[in-house]
Amino acid sequence: MVERKVSFNRYLGILIVTIVVFVIGLLLGITVVKTRVSYLEDVAYKQKIDYESLQLQSMYIDIIKTNQSCPVFNKILEASLDDVANAQMKIDSYMKESSSNSYVEIKRDYVLAQIRYWLLNNKIIESCGSDSVAILYFYSNEDCFECSTQGTILSYLKEKLGKRLLVFSLDSDFEAEPMVSVVKGVYNITTVPSLILKNEKMDGFIDLKNLTTNICFMYKSKPEFCMDEASVSLT
Repeated sequence: MVERKVSFNRYLGILIVTIVVFVIGLLLGITVVKTRVSYLEDVAYKQKIDYESLQLQSMYIDIIKTNQSCPVFNKILEASLDDVANAQMKIDSYMKESSSNSYVEIKRDYVLAQIRYWLLNNKIIESCGSDSVAILYFYSNEDCFECSTQGTILSYLKEKLGKRLLVFSLDSDFEAEPMVSVVKGVYNITTVPSLILKNEKMDGFIDLKNLTTNICFMYKSKPEFCMDEASVSLT
């Protein structure tokens, strides 16, 4: 009788410990999600203010018919786009780690930000005559090894070309935001990775050499990186 009571108490203790550990883990998970969501919301709020500033600058440039504000515009656009891109990568990573729906609406916010900046950049190129190249990059987080490699190549080129290259990234599989399907339909995107380079579609993976050649061809005034690459290819 005593033996059974000891066994019962032991199993009860184990059950209590298990429940406590489970509850602590659950609470920690909720806290982590809330902390991440709060951070992403703060970045989203900042980029919305930046976007409104860029819109006003664009209107100002159109009204006064001068490009004196273009360097400032381009600097803010590049910084804002970097913030959005970095946050979007974190969201993709968080969504892989967690089944929480808390990230879906936030990701929509960042996807829309990418599209807004892309459209605004196309408009400002006309107003400022900017000699930069914009790439719209369609990727997938689902079983797409080449997407990861393509992203690495784009990051490398961005590092080398700086403000002369702007990359706008869209998750091709993100159906929660209807605008993704709209833009995919416009360019007839049926495979990933895919790139839109000045309205020219490039389906499938593009290696570093070919992508560099295509990008550098678009510049009126060649960046030093393009000149170096041309010298290497000729030797």
